[in-house]
Amino acid sequence: MASNFFRIRGELRRMIEELERRSRSGMDLAMDRMFALQPETYLRYEERFSELIRLFSCLREELERASDWNSLERLQRRVFFLEDQFEDVDSVLRNRPKKIRTRLPWDRMFRMAGTSGGGRLGEPGITLSIAEAHQVLGVAEGTPFPEIRRRFRRLMKELHPDVRMGDRSAEGQMRHVIDAYELIKRMHSP
Repeated sequence: MASNFFRIRGELRRMIEELERRSRSGMDLAMDRMFALQPETYLRYEERFSELIRLFSCLREELERASDWNSLERLQRRVFFLEDQFEDVDSVLRNRPKKIRTRLPWDRMFRMAGTSGGGRLGEPGITLSIAEAHQVLGVAEGTPFPEIRRRFRRLMKELHPDVRMGDRSAEGQMRHVIDAYELIKRMHSP
């Protein structure tokens, strides 16, 4: 489990360093292309890239202090958010379509790391029984899978931070619902 933690942390570190390097490169490109022709446009790009570089530096420091899976998961979400911000600026600067973000295999890594047991429901190491999964979703055992899928989607719409105006207080419950649905889905798969 510890080796997976350090491997994920290393992947996040590489992502942050790569994005920081690309931000510096974007700032240099903005200087080359725009400063002579449009100084105010260059200053806007320079300001955005500088802020991204500062935030990447802060993330790198937080990453070094990360000591558990929850902190890594929070950092991963922030890296993805900043990667999207970088892509917004960089794609306009380079006059190209926005690239799709890289993804770390978090769900697989949490399952691999969680073979030792212990902790709370939904944390790495905790496995749900079928009965518990049905209880989390609020459906009876033996409910047809299409009804389970509808219930899952309804719960996700209620719990998702985007629907809750950015409120992430139900994120843990949402994770439980996802875990339960994935278990039931695997059981119904041929």
